[in-house]
Amino acid sequence: MPMPDAKSAQINLSSPDHVAQVLLDGIKSGRYVPGQRLIEADLTTELAVSRGPVREALKRLAAEGVVQLIPHRGAYIRKLTRREVMDILVIQETLTALAARLAAENIGANDNRARFQSAYDRLMTFRDRAEAHAVLDERARFYETLAHISANRELSRFVPIVQTNLLRSQLSEHLSVRGRARHFKEYESIAKHILAGNAASAESVMQRHIRNTRLSMDRLDDSAFANEITVLDDK
Repeated sequence: MPMPDAKSAQINLSSPDHVAQVLLDGIKSGRYVPGQRLIEADLTTELAVSRGPVREALKRLAAEGVVQLIPHRGAYIRKLTRREVMDILVIQETLTALAARLAAENIGANDNRARFQSAYDRLMTFRDRAEAHAVLDERARFYETLAHISANRELSRFVPIVQTNLLRSQLSEHLSVRGRARHFKEYESIAKHILAGNAASAESVMQRHIRNTRLSMDRLDDSAFANEITVLDDK
């Protein structure tokens, strides 16, 4: 297979796809947060690209519901309304529980056990860290690994990954220390049942985890969410 030349590599790094992926990765890691304004000039300097790819990437992400393009104000990372958060979590409760069941059933295949154990161990290193955003990337990696070892390609098409990353980034700082401790206790239980191959139990504890998350999010103050009227006016 011929190696790509410098010009083709430069084109790839300058493409709207690359710019969009950098922004998506930034949301997943907490570098870009919901409500944050994205300034074209800053992005072109940071990514060493022209304005064309940046504008195209922002349009694509707006079409995917990741970015809001507001006339005369610019581009912003989308902030979810309370209803949008609840809707995402309802979907996650069913699909992530199914992923946990399938992961438990497939834990003995190939290198699934080692892969899952590694993702879980990395996540748990953040158990006692105070920084809310520090855990975002590893939490996303944990769920991505879970989906991978579920061995169901169709399942991953229906899980709202990007919207879930927005949700985590937006609401992580609003979760209390007690709430974060409960989350890690639940991750411990989820991992225990998956590694033991207990499919029904893995499904049940994952479903309970997402349901508890939904209940805790619903108790948050309105300031944690986008205003429904404002979002409608901007569309």
